[in-house]
Amino acid sequence: MSLLGVDIGTTGTKAVVFDEAGHILASLYQDYPLYIPEPDQCELDPDEVWQAVTGVVKAASRDVQKKDPVRSIGISTLGDSVTPLDSAGNTLSTTVIGAADRRALPQTAWIEEHVSREDIFMHTGAPLHAYSAIPKIMWFRENRPDIFERTHKFTGWQEIMHLRLGLEPAMDFSLASRTMLVDIRNEDWAEDLLQACGLSSSLLFPLARAEHVVGRLDRQHARPMNLEPGVTVVTGGFDQCCCALGAGVVIPGMAANSVGTLESIIAVSDRYRLELPLLEGNYGCGIHVTAGSYFSLGYVTTSGAVLRWYRDELGIAEKMQAREMDADPYELIIDSTEDRPSPVYLLPYFAGTGTPWLDTKQKGALFGLTLDTQRSDIVKAMLDGICYEVRVNLKTMKSAGIEISALRSIGGGTRSDRWMQLKADITGVPIEVTEVAEAGCLGAAFLAGLGCGVYSAPSDIREIAVVKKVFETRQEHKRQYDERFEQYLELRERVKGLLI
Repeated sequence: MSLLGVDIGTTGTKAVVFDEAGHILASLYQDYPLYIPEPDQCELDPDEVWQAVTGVVKAASRDVQKKDPVRSIGISTLGDSVTPLDSAGNTLSTTVIGAADRRALPQTAWIEEHVSREDIFMHTGAPLHAYSAIPKIMWFRENRPDIFERTHKFTGWQEIMHLRLGLEPAMDFSLASRTMLVDIRNEDWAEDLLQACGLSSSLLFPLARAEHVVGRLDRQHARPMNLEPGVTVVTGGFDQCCCALGAGVVIPGMAANSVGTLESIIAVSDRYRLELPLLEGNYGCGIHVTAGSYFSLGYVTTSGAVLRWYRDELGIAEKMQAREMDADPYELIIDSTEDRPSPVYLLPYFAGTGTPWLDTKQKGALFGLTLDTQRSDIVKAMLDGICYEVRVNLKTMKSAGIEISALRSIGGGTRSDRWMQLKADITGVPIEVTEVAEAGCLGAAFLAGLGCGVYSAPSDIREIAVVKKVFETRQEHKRQYDERFEQYLELRERVKGLLI
């Protein structure tokens, strides 16, 4: 029987069915819009998300129902999101998402006045930031008391899916690590921090391992999804951790590079690390989806999102050409660039900066325009800027003691050989691309297999996550980008704190 991985993301949901060897049997995707009700706010409509989830799960499971029906389900979900539920499990508000939503800055400032960043980090492994769940919950209490008073639980989408499948919900440790509310040493909710903020762990669902079997579907909930009664559902995990697992990143020294709406670097360790250099880089340390492992996360807030912005706002010609050729507009956009550094610079801070700065107020910027500047130069500046940000993170992680000798890249962006080669040239490390681009779904499906006994150990993923391409650094190109990188860093310092 097959394994189903569901990946509930920021802009869409994927459902992929795999056989036990990791081969794809069925794959569906459905997107949904982001909503910006006010400046610094970013939300999802829970009904639209659930409609997408049910749509892709029903279609994917139907495709394999006769030949290889689904045996177990794993769930990968976006981190840092908060949705209030009443006692019946109904949503009381929209889903407040992570890095793009900055509404809780005042609550974050209050926390820092009462609990030091160092104390929070030493207990939870998490850097203090408005992206985390706790200041968002406090925002509801202070700005929407009507909702807060009716809220039974504040949840992520992992628990919502458990509930809507008729199961007892749990939050896995990797997602909980993103809330800034888990005592990383004792692997339990950080009661002291909750109390300091006037909150209680009763507002949260219980914690569980990522491969823990939450329950088995009854007929009432299985049939509408084209599933058989008795299908097991495991807790699941934070999408970036599921991506790392699906890429085969399970031993220290390895790192995954997920290229999607945002771009992340997930390094794995066999011990929790609470050294202050990690805090200074805002990387932190969380509990990984595999037992006995921990992760540190660096990210660029807008990667694929910048290209999507270009496609929708400036790329009219490429979109028309793509329709005429029945081609991917992103492929045409990227292939329009030259194999050299762009003559202009772009700081890709369209939703603030990512690590190591985590500056929520910084804006994106484009520099060096002349009357000779072409659209392709701007596209190349986007790609260069994203890769420069990855290099910044690799450099800062190394100074914090995280050595990364290669990046295992996954996600939609890996379809572009041009982009992957550029990343190898700019960062100076090899870029390995796996056979299965949708590693988040593969990681979730693998957890499902661990939960139902198909796999015996996390190391089994290394037989499944096969590398199909390796992009080595071209030294002559790296030398060209080295000089531009130093200029990029100088430009970043010059605009730091400049608000428009």
